[in-house]
Amino acid sequence: MSKPELKVAIIGSGPSGFYVADALINSGISVEITLLEKLPCPYGLIRYGVAPDHQKLKRIANTLDTIAEHPSVTFLGNVELGKDISLEEIKLNYHVIVFCNGMPDSISLGIDGEQLVGVSPCNDLIGWYNGHPDYQEQEFDFEHDAAVVIGHGNVAIDICRILSKSIDELRSSDIPENALEVLSKKKLKRVHMVGRRGPVQAKFTTKELHELGKLSNCNVSLDPIHLNLKSACQQELDDTSNIVVQKNYKVMQSYASNFSELNDKSKTQISIDFMLNPKCFTGDKQLSSVLFEQTYLEGTPFNQTCKSLEGLIEMPCGLVFTSVGFRGTLLENLPVNEPKRTLTNQNSKLLGSDGKTVEGLYAAGWVKRGPQGVIGTNRECAQNTVDNILKDSPTLLETSVEGKAGLLTMLNKKNRRYVTFEDWKVIDNKEVENGLVLGKPREKFVTVEEMLACL
Repeated sequence: MSKPELKVAIIGSGPSGFYVADALINSGISVEITLLEKLPCPYGLIRYGVAPDHQKLKRIANTLDTIAEHPSVTFLGNVELGKDISLEEIKLNYHVIVFCNGMPDSISLGIDGEQLVGVSPCNDLIGWYNGHPDYQEQEFDFEHDAAVVIGHGNVAIDICRILSKSIDELRSSDIPENALEVLSKKKLKRVHMVGRRGPVQAKFTTKELHELGKLSNCNVSLDPIHLNLKSACQQELDDTSNIVVQKNYKVMQSYASNFSELNDKSKTQISIDFMLNPKCFTGDKQLSSVLFEQTYLEGTPFNQTCKSLEGLIEMPCGLVFTSVGFRGTLLENLPVNEPKRTLTNQNSKLLGSDGKTVEGLYAAGWVKRGPQGVIGTNRECAQNTVDNILKDSPTLLETSVEGKAGLLTMLNKKNRRYVTFEDWKVIDNKEVENGLVLGKPREKFVTVEEMLACL
């Protein structure tokens, strides 16, 4: 007698979605998995979030292909929850639904002038230069002398690097040609990466921070005064658990030695600025500067709060990109935790508005735990979610559902053009083929229509 088959729908085909599928495949139970994706292409942040000049990291997609091609897994792209299919319709066909749809929106600063031309959340720029169909109508003018990136994390470093690299260096990446044409006009000579806390609190990884200093014809510097730490910060730095920060501090010391070259006009200047909190953006329709208040830290080690000093510092610039965090999107009647909009859950199980767990609904990845960790962190998170699904599976299997067959019937009745993994491979091969002609890893299609036209 064959084992009953647990039918699982996974919303989102980024790393978290694939890792949930992989954990289910290796769980020992009989399972049928459907990966549902809004776009015709899989991989999520690997395709549209990882910086285009980090091609080695993008190769993780090759590992995910093995999961997608497993007999128990079906990829259905170009199917959007809430538009092409409702949550209730998916519930009718699956024992389990796992939300792995990430946190695609940027958190707003909520200060005056944020609507000015030239002020953009980081997602707008990242989506645009990575060829994401939802961001291709964004317009950027790089013919300014200075840009400011607000935030002290790896995303901010990625943006600084793309803004500072020569167009010849960028041509070897997979930035689409339309974006390269706009970037070729950039005249940026100064890029400030600004945070409201100090060097010990910055969220960089050492590899990313160190890479910034390897850019050709760029000078990365910071004011040495910020490395003279007060007692609480020094204690944080000296803590044996703070290995990454200690490594970062050594890299920052090398950048502090470049401070004397700050006025070298032959190089693009990347300045890492600390203890500045954005107060407002100024300008008449077009951004002309950012006003910052100086800050200081108060409290005990690992528990310091940011306080403001009197007076404002003006930083002239024509572009600002804010990178102060991400949040999820609102989904059909699913409670979220503001401001980051993680799905309200307990042990990976989603909670309803009454605070009770909703049978069969789970979350994994950023939408479950918030925007933290690296790509590999999602594997452990996915395994934790699957462990909880397995505990509930005997009860879940008591209901009879059709799974993929039922969902396909619904989509066909709606005449929805879904994309299989075999279809995606056709699109993928064409992108790589187009890229070879241009001397690039690939030339992405930047609209859904272009992708579907391949088929």
